[in-house]
Amino acid sequence: MNTNDFIIMGIVIFFVIIGFVIVINNLKAKQKEKITALEDENYNLKAKILEQEKIIKHTTNSSQGRLALDQIKKIESLEAEIKWQKRRVKDAKAIAQEAHKVKSEFFTNIKDDLRTPINSIVMCSEMLLQEKNTPKLQNNVQNIYAAGKKLLEMIDDMIDLSKVEQGTFKLEEKPVDVKILVQNIVKAQRDEAIRKGLEFRLDIDDKLPDSLLLDEAKVEDIFMNLIENAIKFTHNGFVHVKLVQNGQDIAKNSVKMVLEVQDSGIGISEEEKEKIFDIFSNSAGDQKSIGMRLGLAVNKKIAKEMGGDIFLESKEAEGSKFVFSLNEVEVALPSAESSDANADMIDFSLIKPEGGTIMIIENDDKTRNLIRDAFFNTSLKVLSFETSRDAIEALKNTKVDIIFSDIDILVSDDNAVLKMLKRISGAPIVTLTEKSIKGMELQSAREKIAGHLKKPLLKSELFKISLKNLKSRQ
Repeated sequence: MNTNDFIIMGIVIFFVIIGFVIVINNLKAKQKEKITALEDENYNLKAKILEQEKIIKHTTNSSQGRLALDQIKKIESLEAEIKWQKRRVKDAKAIAQEAHKVKSEFFTNIKDDLRTPINSIVMCSEMLLQEKNTPKLQNNVQNIYAAGKKLLEMIDDMIDLSKVEQGTFKLEEKPVDVKILVQNIVKAQRDEAIRKGLEFRLDIDDKLPDSLLLDEAKVEDIFMNLIENAIKFTHNGFVHVKLVQNGQDIAKNSVKMVLEVQDSGIGISEEEKEKIFDIFSNSAGDQKSIGMRLGLAVNKKIAKEMGGDIFLESKEAEGSKFVFSLNEVEVALPSAESSDANADMIDFSLIKPEGGTIMIIENDDKTRNLIRDAFFNTSLKVLSFETSRDAIEALKNTKVDIIFSDIDILVSDDNAVLKMLKRISGAPIVTLTEKSIKGMELQSAREKIAGHLKKPLLKSELFKISLKNLKSRQ
């Protein structure tokens, strides 16, 4: 087989997959419509029965006895029809479930059966690219490599789409520097933008934290797809990429992250805008748009799995703006498990040299001692307590400037300690945690939460948060 045969074979395989999935989805859609129609019929039949019962209820005259008998027969007939309709609904649901099962099994099988041979083609072509080839052969091998990579991406998209529909999709979150992530993508796409003569610009909000808890592979895929599409469909003018923080919730230790990709490209018609995120729509667009719609469909579903969404603003021939928004992205808290290169350079005596009081509520001896020792050479007074009861008793007669407390102590007994601290002290509270803040209920005193520190504590982070909050209390 020559190089073109490989490319054609791959394309044919992919469109066979697309065709199969479209057939299955159309079958599911038709069954869903049928089920809805049958349920509507059942509703109408029940309404008729109620109407007949009303007629019988008002039939009191003996001369109308025959009419009542007729009405009873009609009710019995309607009830029999309802039973028959229920059986039809049950059968239709069974067919829809079977179609979904067939599609799920299909994707489970192709995951390895299809990915493995295509991956082999990609790897072999990548090795061939490292050898000395004639210009023509080099070009053909490059085409095979690019086509194979694209097919792998599309197969992965189809598998992700199937997982989301089955409810088996799982995010793999870890600390990610999104600023570097988007910078690397823009750097990789810059040559293509320059080749097309486009103004290609990236703006990053300084307020956005360096490290966020995200599924790096999925976020990178969404970033790449939106930026790549903008360059692909823009033939003159500009592509502007903007990554910003559009809100912060200190109590939840989260930010709202927004990526905007705006271009002056071909734009999207109103009709196509309704279908752009649906791979299975009967779009009038050419076959080239299938890959784009598949990617966007998967990106949007995964964005929703992350608690966000992707929106589109566009006018035909006037360009487009895609907005990828994640509403509650947890900030990755650094800890002493990572290196603290600046620990020896920290001068805690700079923190409120005129004096002040710090309170620690922590049942772990090591954490209490670390915080107390950090402020040893300062003019600050440190009150250290193992239990919340002793700390609250001390607060009745002592004014403090900042409270460091274990988060589990704060939220125990329906936030009882947190509520009490809020009531008797105006001091900002910094939580000490070993786990994610996500899902923690801190709303009862959210305005008092000044930040979070991850255990084992990082001295540089302890310094920064102390300096920030104690200076604001001066």
